[in-house]
Amino acid sequence: MKKLFSLMLLLASIVFTFSSCSDDDDITVSKESLIGTWNITWAEMDGESIDLPTGSAYLTFKADESYRITGFLDYDYAGKYKVEGNTVVCTTQDPIIEYLTFTKFDGNNAEIEYSNNRDSIHFKFKATKK
Repeated sequence: MKKLFSLMLLLASIVFTFSSCSDDDDITVSKESLIGTWNITWAEMDGESIDLPTGSAYLTFKADESYRITGFLDYDYAGKYKVEGNTVVCTTQDPIIEYLTFTKFDGNNAEIEYSNNRDSIHFKFKATKK
């Protein structure tokens, strides 16, 4: 009986572990919550922190679903965006598809993971809405 109880307890813990949702699944981003200019305040690439002077890099989202990333790593990308869960998919005219996955989001502060379909660049950054 003890072995059966131990086995059931083990199975229950395994099921709970695999059925738990990640924090990313709980984040909801809406078009309305994005609209505005976001100051990129910190970034990390390849495990290295990158200092960004205040006002040097921005993300701007407009109500007409246009966006612009400027100043960060000499980027100046602009195009259209759409929201898919906790990821904002941005497409430039080239077309370059950029993925901004929100890993933390409280309305005016966000932590975001960035990647695109052209470069092997992946980085994380923090941004604050003006």
